[in-house]
Amino acid sequence: MPLAESEAVILRSSNFGEADKLVSFFSRTLGRLRGVAPNARRSRRRFGAALEPLSHVRLWFFERERDDLVRLSESELIEPFYDARGDFERSVALNQVAELSDLLLPEREPAERSFRLLLAVLRGFRQAESVWLPLTYLQLWMVRLAGWLPSFENCMQCRRALGDEPAYANPTTGKLFCSRCRKPGARLLGAPACRDAAAMLAQPLDKLAAEGWDRRRAAEIQALLLDIIEFHAERKLVTRELLYEKA
Repeated sequence: MPLAESEAVILRSSNFGEADKLVSFFSRTLGRLRGVAPNARRSRRRFGAALEPLSHVRLWFFERERDDLVRLSESELIEPFYDARGDFERSVALNQVAELSDLLLPEREPAERSFRLLLAVLRGFRQAESVWLPLTYLQLWMVRLAGWLPSFENCMQCRRALGDEPAYANPTTGKLFCSRCRKPGARLLGAPACRDAAAMLAQPLDKLAAEGWDRRRAAEIQALLLDIIEFHAERKLVTRELLYEKA
């Protein structure tokens, strides 16, 4: 049972037994894993503050092929990212980052693009006054990397170019239709939201202008993306209602 070493982002951390912690983390080289940090609640010598949620860390751990849980040996903090600044909206948005990551990132499978995405978004949260651009960027790219993202250019039925017309999304699968082919109960996705999605797919987060990104601007595209995620994951997101209850 050799000792493994990897960069990682801590996703969740909870008490386990009398003195241990149960940790979900996303390893740069091995994908999403869960592990036990022995005696982490009684002694901070080996782990310190490096098991806090959404921390970028270096981990050392032992992994057995048939075990569901790895055994953490020690950790080193590289960058802390959980900074809610006493802001409920920011706190819930960061918790949605953790929830989406724990739900959608590949288990025990290297995913370099996903790891770089997660770090870029966490840095975006730290730099931005508003949570809505980095959160929307994460949702969009997670749906794309999962292979679930619909085309924003053509109607799924008649293949007609959507252009500057509004699109209409199936409320569960997220597939987009033109005004002629839309189905009853379809969710409106205006042309500005489609343009925002295209811009986020074409540029890195730190190159996008954050000005003007508020709850209202994010609402249409986020509703579509979260519908898609919940449909494919077959579960409701805990943070969705909390984040949008005041919308």
